[in-house]
Amino acid sequence: MADLTTIRLELDGPVGLLTLARPEKLNAMSRRMVAELTSVLEELAADTAVRCVVLAGEGRMFSAGADLDEFRDDFGAAGVDPAATEREARDGARLTAALESPDIVTIAAVHGAAIGGAAAVVAACDLRLFADDARLVVPELAMGLPLAWGGIERLVRDLGPAVTRDLLLTARPLTADEAVARGFAMERVAPGGLLDRARRIAALCATRPRRGTTIALGRIRAVADRSRAEGVDDDAASLAVAAGDPEALAAARAYLASLDSTSRRT
Repeated sequence: MADLTTIRLELDGPVGLLTLARPEKLNAMSRRMVAELTSVLEELAADTAVRCVVLAGEGRMFSAGADLDEFRDDFGAAGVDPAATEREARDGARLTAALESPDIVTIAAVHGAAIGGAAAVVAACDLRLFADDARLVVPELAMGLPLAWGGIERLVRDLGPAVTRDLLLTARPLTADEAVARGFAMERVAPGGLLDRARRIAALCATRPRRGTTIALGRIRAVADRSRAEGVDDDAASLAVAAGDPEALAAARAYLASLDSTSRRT
């Protein structure tokens, strides 16, 4: 695999641990990180020796979502480039599709927070473990932007439309307790034991015969996805349209300014 600068890969027999490794940036998902994750996951899915991958974050949280430096550039004085926005959204959709490949079992080990695009990444994993302090937050609508990368469809699939509307419209956090109660996360784990528990579950999943597992995961996905197959628009194209809206542009700039203000106070 090519040199990795934003993530770290460790292989232990049939189990891989992929760590988001930008702790100084709260594991913000830069364009490079998205590209590296996608490339590695697609290679692992094609490797018959690897059966399961745990996805985790280094430092204070799983991931703060979009890289704010890149986001500020996108919503700067020159305005938004809809074509570039759509292209980047399709890159994110390719990443979540790689996580959802039936050729490999993916487990999200979430601590701290998974925000925005990181929430879409977590939703694309087959299994999810939440540390006691974990929360999932989707603040995009505060900027007038719909969550892309297939995130809305997967949240509706696994949480239902009412809860998804609640999370998107209010941007309130989905806590570990609620995630487990609603079946979105399989377990709530003490933070210090999160990776160990994820590795043990991954090792168990890796013992399942490959062909049968692939068929089962593909069938589960096909049944679950029937409800999202018709009448759903192209979320990359929709994001590009929304991002170019003057009201959304103003809201995004105000949101970024509020983050700067909060950062200065803390």
